[in-house]
Amino acid sequence: MSVLSLPAEKPPAELPVLRLGLLGFSPAQQAMLETALVVLRTRLRWRISALDDADAVCVNGSRVTPLPDGCLQVAGAVPRSPALRIDADHPGRPMAFSLPLAAGIQAESTFDMASPPSTRAMLEKFEGWLRPVSVQFCLASRIVQSRMDLSGTVYHVTVDGRLVAVVSRRSGVGVLPIADPFHLDNALWSKRPGPADEIPGHFVQVGMSQALWQYAMRTQRDLLPTYFRTGPIYWCRSPQLPQRLFDDSHLMIGRELTRAPLSFVELGKRTGLSDAVLSRDLAGLRIVGAVTHDRKQAMRIRPQPAAKAAAGAAEDMTAPAPLAPQES
Repeated sequence: MSVLSLPAEKPPAELPVLRLGLLGFSPAQQAMLETALVVLRTRLRWRISALDDADAVCVNGSRVTPLPDGCLQVAGAVPRSPALRIDADHPGRPMAFSLPLAAGIQAESTFDMASPPSTRAMLEKFEGWLRPVSVQFCLASRIVQSRMDLSGTVYHVTVDGRLVAVVSRRSGVGVLPIADPFHLDNALWSKRPGPADEIPGHFVQVGMSQALWQYAMRTQRDLLPTYFRTGPIYWCRSPQLPQRLFDDSHLMIGRELTRAPLSFVELGKRTGLSDAVLSRDLAGLRIVGAVTHDRKQAMRIRPQPAAKAAAGAAEDMTAPAPLAPQES
């Protein structure tokens, strides 16, 4: 067993900005919560986001109505805005309800918007539930910034002798649910042989491509190499990721590049995307092997129309994609 040698100048720790979705709150209440995210300093930073992108959700408890099937209906806070239906028993992400609760509503996690300590406690509880998301981000940051070669290599990540993560190109990233992202600066990355990539059953597991993609979409760093801004950009293949991770901007980029290679400037004009969004999205597509600056690589990887049609229905959109070269 060997321990990964880190660069002499270790990159500073990078932590994610968590995303909070709001449901049923008036514009004034939303502004109040947005201010709270800045004033109430918790361990991680937060920002308000669209519901589809949110890591956790706050629901206005006073605007909730129970439905016969056990789900909840949340009335819109703005006139003529549609009511939304949620399954509070299987939300898929952390959820908390503001007090007071409407009649007949029970909730395990509540908070009082008028009480800063209560709101802070709610955010801290969310951060605890979202530790695997934060740790996945930190691990992906180290992989990208250190330009790790994961070919045939497995890393066991330990803190004070305790296994907190397994990193493998084939099996993905497995994280101990209670692992603390603030302890990862002191973690040891130990190289193990390929067969040692089994992830413990109680770990939270995500594919390597998905972990790198989520990092690219969240990081504040500009990950797009300079040469992507000057030469032609080629489409290689569709990212092997769940469809829910794609925004309209990713689809527009894919549509244009599958027609013909384009420069960064040309692609911006065709899609109407800002330089910042285009840079972020291309960096994500590059890191999962969907785009390249190398024409020969694109021709070698991109499936021919007949082969693509034959593979169609059998394509696994959740399998880890091979990593793109990490040259700068």
